[in-house]
Amino acid sequence: MKRWILPLVLGLVLLFPGLGCTRESPRLRGLPARMLWAWESPQDLRFLKHGEGVAFLVGELHLEGAEVRWVGRRNPLHVNPNTTLMAVLRVETRQAALNSAQALALAERALNALSLPQVAGLQIDFDAKDSERAFYAEALKVLRSRMPALIPLSITALASWCLDDHWLSEAGLSGVVDEAVPMLFRMGPEDRTVRLRLGRGERLSEPLARWSSGLSTDEPLLRLRGSQRTYVFHPGPWTEAAWTRMTRELP
Repeated sequence: MKRWILPLVLGLVLLFPGLGCTRESPRLRGLPARMLWAWESPQDLRFLKHGEGVAFLVGELHLEGAEVRWVGRRNPLHVNPNTTLMAVLRVETRQAALNSAQALALAERALNALSLPQVAGLQIDFDAKDSERAFYAEALKVLRSRMPALIPLSITALASWCLDDHWLSEAGLSGVVDEAVPMLFRMGPEDRTVRLRLGRGERLSEPLARWSSGLSTDEPLLRLRGSQRTYVFHPGPWTEAAWTRMTRELP
């Protein structure tokens, strides 16, 4: 693609957010189709040999009252020099004030991760309650406004956000967030209902959630029509055997 075309496409997406709903965001096209989530445990992923990417927990941002507390990753992560990385920031709240200073702190912590070697994108993991949604949307807009134009911004999304609840699009996040990854595991009481609906071929109604899916090695897999990218969680440290078993089941 010629150099001037991609900035033009991105500009159109930002000016007309609806464009981001019908096609995968151009920012995502440099990411691998298979991404392994590497959570808070020692992870040695040097066995990856087929261009897979790694979305690794870089740290947790705890919003408690009006305070902000950062807990950085505590365990080692080993990857090959050519592995594409996505830095994942987890957000936890406890009677949080959800003020502008905390929104700015979220943005700054995420931006700091872009300076780490091999990091090509950001992902925010926040199970925002109804009362936290306005804050979350504003924090994401602050973050996007300060990110380099070509760097993708991903978020994880509860399955309920992607079926009947349209709050992500209604909050004006199309063109701000490049993808909302529906977490199709650990779904709690709604697990059976979601699996039945998606098993019948029902499509997720949230446009931001149509291009990716989040699965886990220890639960039955749900496959989404049109999904371009799969994120896979594994409880505890990944092993080559666990990934090999998973690859046999992935599209």
